[in-house]
Amino acid sequence: MNNNTDLSGFLGDVSNVRLVETRHEADALLNVRPAADMDLVAMARWCQRALRLNPRPKLDYECRFSMVPSWYPPCPGPEDHDPITIGDTDCRMDWEFGYMREMTGDTAADEVGRGVRKRVLGYLRDDGNCWVTVRASSTMPGIWAVSWTTGELLVSLSEEFRRTGDERLRPLCRKMFEALRRRADWVEGRAFYAGGNGWWDEEGWAVSDCTPYHPAMPLLGVTHYYEAFREPEALAFAVAFAEGEMANDQWRHGLLRDPSKLTPRQQRQRTEFSGIPEFPETSRDLDLGVRPDGSFDAHSHMRTRQGWGMAHLASITREPRLVAWCKRLLDFVLSRGTAYGWMPEGIGSTVGSETCVVGDVISMAEKLAKCGYPEYWDVVERAVRNYIREAQFFFSPEYEEMYRRLHPGEEGEKGLTMARNLEGGFQGRMGLTERIHYQYDMDMMGCCVPEGMRSLHVAWKNTVTDEADGIHVNMGFDRDAPEAKVASFLPTRGGMEVTAKVARDFWLRPPAWAPRERVRLQRAGATVAPDWRGAYLFVGSVKACEKLTLTYPLVAFTQEQTLNHFTDKIERTVTVNWLGNTVVGIEPKGEKLPLFETVPRPLPPLPRA
Repeated sequence: MNNNTDLSGFLGDVSNVRLVETRHEADALLNVRPAADMDLVAMARWCQRALRLNPRPKLDYECRFSMVPSWYPPCPGPEDHDPITIGDTDCRMDWEFGYMREMTGDTAADEVGRGVRKRVLGYLRDDGNCWVTVRASSTMPGIWAVSWTTGELLVSLSEEFRRTGDERLRPLCRKMFEALRRRADWVEGRAFYAGGNGWWDEEGWAVSDCTPYHPAMPLLGVTHYYEAFREPEALAFAVAFAEGEMANDQWRHGLLRDPSKLTPRQQRQRTEFSGIPEFPETSRDLDLGVRPDGSFDAHSHMRTRQGWGMAHLASITREPRLVAWCKRLLDFVLSRGTAYGWMPEGIGSTVGSETCVVGDVISMAEKLAKCGYPEYWDVVERAVRNYIREAQFFFSPEYEEMYRRLHPGEEGEKGLTMARNLEGGFQGRMGLTERIHYQYDMDMMGCCVPEGMRSLHVAWKNTVTDEADGIHVNMGFDRDAPEAKVASFLPTRGGMEVTAKVARDFWLRPPAWAPRERVRLQRAGATVAPDWRGAYLFVGSVKACEKLTLTYPLVAFTQEQTLNHFTDKIERTVTVNWLGNTVVGIEPKGEKLPLFETVPRPLPPLPRA
């Protein structure tokens, strides 16, 4: 191994390490010629198609959650109600109309987007809370105030203000922020929600599985609100809530800590709608908080979603204890998944990934990279280049053959016609090496579809960032930004060409594994000595239209990783061949619809209509 090649981000056993100097060597590993880098904008155009076709206008733009491209029917029809979507999937989809328009400049999905926005705004009442049914989390009947939905809508409207500056959004967002703050309980100056990520009405908190299992998650809404409007009260509340999270106050002082204090209604709900009526005795076997080492139990996404909110706040405040807490949490989650982005849906199970978790990890890594850990940009890049690219759903001959075999005759043809409308979205679950996560299931949970889209936006937006000390080029994706145009040489050569659009200092980051003594920098065609400032090469006083060329050798290696830390007692070993941050092969090969069959995965042409 080259001692100057840092492969510390790859768990397990790493072997056969060598530097790849030429495009010819890279082409041989990729088994393709020529290979183009991934096109984030073209992927986003496919996302817009999926966004247009998912909501049902006949159902007041209700979105679809229940999508399984291997089933018949593969999704609800134009007039088939899908109750799980309400207050969750539709709010997440609402974000993506704006994000995908930012990436593409295309307004083709705007009409549908306006329908979805009108729908989710209909959940908002005068008290500042969103009131919805809760079928996404429970069978509990009724309409309830839900902090999750309120926070998701607050993100949407805060991001809309960031894009448009529409002052009409300010009082609406303020009312929602105040509702989230008003719901909080307090202990020693720290904020928490006694009912967790649950819901309430005029009689108080309801009791369901969400009450003890799921951390409350107002931070995403509050931090986005603060960044958009810069209201000190929002930052103060976010900090207080983060302190409560780090102190595990929800678990120490929550609603179910003393069941004898529950109302008769809550006692009935605990029996009828909670899977753990004997709480808190169950907590002896289940750690519901985050341990000092960052580890936790139960559902991955519920914890990583709150972790993203914490990391977002950390990127604003740079408070050392908060940054350290977030880093421990992210490192624990990364230790349970793979370097190519597969992350388990349940922290104790290897059955399937969850794209929601992958999206959370990508956003947590982005925020921590901005907190002084730039090596996490490689986490973002690997997850997007590999898992996210493979998770975007497209027809293939193998998929069509499998579907017709599972659903022969007229049913198969009808199902395939319906499934065409799902293309461009993202699978929610995949196996370690195949698109099928269990038997013949290839789930596209509606919550995960927009999370895949958001992951593209995170990579696209953060390839080039405008910082106080200059323009940072953080990752090796193609990006035409207002500050600079980046043309990646990947995956066949290590490097990029950066054309400045503004006169500023520039900071260029090669991957953490690139050996520093082999990194080369050209400025206006002339080789210059690299000026290393931490993980970046500093280039001062760059003129507009000046070209900077960064090159480095790619590193090829084999990684063998055994995932054996799960409570389901299933041990799985994967062997991954890498070329830089790109997977070029994986074993064992998937049995049904294998991942990484063609690297890089080609993007099909987008239909005109």
